[in-house]
Amino acid sequence: MQDLAPLRIAIVGAGAIGCRIAAHLAQHGIRTTLFDGWREHVQALQAGGLVLEAADGSEQRFAVAAHGYDDAAPAAAFDVVLLAVRSDDTEAVLPLVRKLLDDQGCVVSCQNGLNEDLIAAAVGAERTLGCSLIFGARLAGPGRVRVLPGPDQLRTGEYAGGDSPRLRRLVELFGTCGTSSATANLLGYRWMKLVLNSTGNPLLLLTGLDAHGLHADADARRVIIGLTQEILATARDSGVEPEPVLGVPADQWLADGAPRAQVLHQALRAHGETLGTRRLSMVADFESRGRTEVDHLTGYVVRKARSLGRPVPWNERVWALVKDMELGRRQAGRDVLELVAA
Repeated sequence: MQDLAPLRIAIVGAGAIGCRIAAHLAQHGIRTTLFDGWREHVQALQAGGLVLEAADGSEQRFAVAAHGYDDAAPAAAFDVVLLAVRSDDTEAVLPLVRKLLDDQGCVVSCQNGLNEDLIAAAVGAERTLGCSLIFGARLAGPGRVRVLPGPDQLRTGEYAGGDSPRLRRLVELFGTCGTSSATANLLGYRWMKLVLNSTGNPLLLLTGLDAHGLHADADARRVIIGLTQEILATARDSGVEPEPVLGVPADQWLADGAPRAQVLHQALRAHGETLGTRRLSMVADFESRGRTEVDHLTGYVVRKARSLGRPVPWNERVWALVKDMELGRRQAGRDVLELVAA
């Protein structure tokens, strides 16, 4: 990691993902500067550093630089800005991102959803990358982040596609956090991840099940397959070829007999076994702030499909049901599976 240490790295959004990335980089001697809007959290980071709680219960503490969004920005510009805010906060923090970024620097979206279009409009497509993560973390309190058990996979790509020296350098950087690789088809990979975030995430919230229980349920798997078909078809209508979902090519998900296909049910069961008791980010968001990123996940799919004249009734129902939960009009329960598939 000798070559990575001199990089000037800012992380905008010191939530669970941003803090866990910062902690792993610190383990390898790579310094970052964190920015966040939660004042108590920023003060805890400034006073006592960042505490990383490992899955085995052990703890490590790292000294980090931390600033509030409204603080005077540091004089030094940054080579890399990792954007780790929730999707619905992206637009609000982009002025800060532009202020922090060096003239030759780049922005990497470490977020759920497809926010690269918005980032590219603010800083330029040639300075925009994305990192799609399967990466379990939860803030355990001000200044503390907890590692959640499960796979840690980070896939990074240029917004414009293809390869580049900076992409290879960033892939090495994220190798401090888990299994890190590059993709030449960032948008295709984002749509694949959007499938996972727009099926498992809302259904975990709506049903109250954990990941293993959800994917072990045959009715839930059929709903996931129906949602996936709508999402993948919308991606293709948008001119994007999605990467395989859970290792299964899009053509197999879109086949007429997909709801009964053994290979799809097997892939979903295996996915649930891998995730185990994880309940993923949408549940954590709802429990901590009473709202979610659903407008930028399932809602994004619905808006894109409507713009293309494509019906996506299953995704529309899921979006509406999550909004009902946010408004206090619905409690979690397995009955939502029947409502979606009705």
